[in-house]
Amino acid sequence: MREKSKVLINSALYTFNSILIKALGFLLLPVYTYFLTPKDYGITNLIAGFTSVASFIVAFSLYSAVTRFYADYKSDRDRLKRFYGTVLTFVSLSGSVFVVLSIVFQHIILNLFFKGLDFYPVVLIGIVGVLFGCIYTVYQNILQGMQDSKKFTITSIIYFLFNVTLNLILIGIFKLGATGVLLAGLIANITFSLYVVFDLKKSDLVTFGINKQLLQEALKYSIPILPHNLSTSIADFISRILLNSYKSLSSVGLFSIATQFGSVADMIQGSVNMAFAPWFYETMNKNNPESKEEIIRISDLLMRLYGVIFLGIALFCQEAVMLMTNSEYVLTWTVIPILIFAFSVRTLYFFYVNVLFYYKHASKYVFIVSLTSSLANIFVSFLLIPKLDMYGAALAFVVAKIISVIIVIKLSLHFDDIGYKLSKMIMLVMVNAAFCAIGLYFSYTKYLTVFNIYNFLYKIFIFAIYTVIILFTFRKQIKEMLQNKKIRQILKK
Repeated sequence: MREKSKVLINSALYTFNSILIKALGFLLLPVYTYFLTPKDYGITNLIAGFTSVASFIVAFSLYSAVTRFYADYKSDRDRLKRFYGTVLTFVSLSGSVFVVLSIVFQHIILNLFFKGLDFYPVVLIGIVGVLFGCIYTVYQNILQGMQDSKKFTITSIIYFLFNVTLNLILIGIFKLGATGVLLAGLIANITFSLYVVFDLKKSDLVTFGINKQLLQEALKYSIPILPHNLSTSIADFISRILLNSYKSLSSVGLFSIATQFGSVADMIQGSVNMAFAPWFYETMNKNNPESKEEIIRISDLLMRLYGVIFLGIALFCQEAVMLMTNSEYVLTWTVIPILIFAFSVRTLYFFYVNVLFYYKHASKYVFIVSLTSSLANIFVSFLLIPKLDMYGAALAFVVAKIISVIIVIKLSLHFDDIGYKLSKMIMLVMVNAAFCAIGLYFSYTKYLTVFNIYNFLYKIFIFAIYTVIILFTFRKQIKEMLQNKKIRQILKK
């Protein structure tokens, strides 16, 4: 019981930390868009995509090993200290080599990834940031492995606030633009890397140096995971490279703002699934028809609730963008409904992928889904971005999600047929998309860059109709489910 409580407390803290940081980042959007041009956003977003990929390569995905091996070494303090020291030393050396090689081959890096940018100082700041960012990420995974969620949450929030403060000083007071954003990240990573060394030494958790045996064990575990960790990051980064190569850095910036709004849907899905998945596993363990019927009922409810939320985001993203950004970013809203449709499609993925995670021998196939959908994203991006700009990147994202859903459904049905009514789920997604298209008709055809009160009221009317239809057609089931004790517990989570 104590262990169960610990898991629940840790989950709550991690969720709180994630939502708080994302919410604060989203609320700061008006400030950032006031001081940064779309080109500035494009520069920072392009380099952020590069560092996201590079951090996994530099660290050889050892983050996963740090979390996993704590359970094996925690009873041997000396071995644990040498293990942590080995990983941190290796990552530091690997990062240093990466920085040196990047400077030596800077022209190749610029031609491949950063068209139109100067290596000094912008790109170099991002590259050096990878080194110190990896050290801090290793530390975060050490805390996660030790299940020290309280310390993880506190340090994450302090890091975020420190980074934001530096950003506001460098872009608001010193007017450094994209360079200020990247420099703030570098200073934050260096500062917290020094804190990592201090804290681990103070806690007697590290002995620096490289133990070959421990390193080999860790790499043997982490390297096979590397392709999975890289698949999504590479697809996103390539989309940004193509936008910059075929269009402009401003296109990268506008698309990054659109994805930030789309991430609201992503956060909602992820948070709900954190509560749904454990309940799903417990319910499946009952192994009776009634349990599967209960899963189907609550999944149906969630599908409809997702539909209401996603339609609201899609219909009113235009007003939100106009309210939270300046006129240079106004066309960003036109991409958001496409991304929201992709997340709407992905709703099916979460219901079916839990089947693969439930059957332990099936979880290995999730990698196939990630890799295939990422390759599809890259391929379609190559085809569409040169012609359709950021809309091509958004459509590639949609195609990737559709493919991932198809593969997950095929794989999950091979292991267990829960009894989901797939045709009904697809119909709900398409009806939602139809209402979205109807609601946004005038926004796209007459009021693309301006706010109109009658158009706004029209969208409220469309949203109200959809919500009433959902509530009316599902009124009995909703009442029954809300009276169900177990479902009330899930909704409270």
